Amino acid sequence: MTADRSELFATLAELSRKYPHWRFGQLVANAAGWADADPWDVEDEQLLAATAAHLEVETTRNGESSIPQHDEPGVEAAAAFH
Repeated sequence: MTADRSELFATLAELSRKYPHWRFGQLVANAAGWADADPWDVEDEQLLAATAAHLEVETTRNGESSIPQHDEPGVEAAAAFH
């Protein structure tokens, strides 16, 4: 297994912990969307870049403020798709 693939699996595992309600296929399809690619055509490197970038944005977003930005239910789930 390549280092890139190992890192990709690690980011997918982290996303799976972050979004436990997503099925694995849904997780991969969403990650492919973040990479602006079709799930069946996306390359490992594209998935790795997209998943790492998403985790970085979410970490930064969550680490910047301890005050919730929204009090509406479901806002966190909707934000996950951006």
